[in-house]
Amino acid sequence: PLVCHLQWRVFSAADGEFASKFVRECAPLLSGRADTLNKPMHRNVMKLDKKLAIARRNQDLGGAVLGVNNTHFAVLDPKRNIWWFDLPVPRLQVGQYEWLHLLLHTPETDQLLHLKVTTVFMRDHMEGLEVRNADKRKPTVSLELSADKDSFLKDMRPKGSNLGFAAFLQK
Repeated sequence: PLVCHLQWRVFSAADGEFASKFVRECAPLLSGRADTLNKPMHRNVMKLDKKLAIARRNQDLGGAVLGVNNTHFAVLDPKRNIWWFDLPVPRLQVGQYEWLHLLLHTPETDQLLHLKVTTVFMRDHMEGLEVRNADKRKPTVSLELSADKDSFLKDMRPKGSNLGFAAFLQK
């Protein structure tokens, strides 16, 4: 490790290739954590919450279109590659809202997708959706929207019917 350290001081300024070789070969020895060098770093991952996502999308739309009551927010689950929503069933009922706005955030790229789904569509397809706590006080429609290319924005819940939501994607 000492040799690596001395070589780094002498050659790093003059030879960029040597610097990258040093990082690959010597830095693990110096740090004692050789297994962590090839793992992706998540320092620069953008953190966005519902409030900020609504503000950002409203700015893109040029007005206060989205609000906390008509908008639902999900962050991509990188392990399963899905956005997961629990939508309160009462918000889908006639007379509540005409539209549901779903904001889907991908922290790695800071991409924010906006789906504008009619509540009529949701009501018409309830039999193909998974409803949790159906006979309880707070029933919800559970959606797992896929980020995979071959099933992009399809509901992947096991009890669901792979209902597609790509048609509701806003520009």
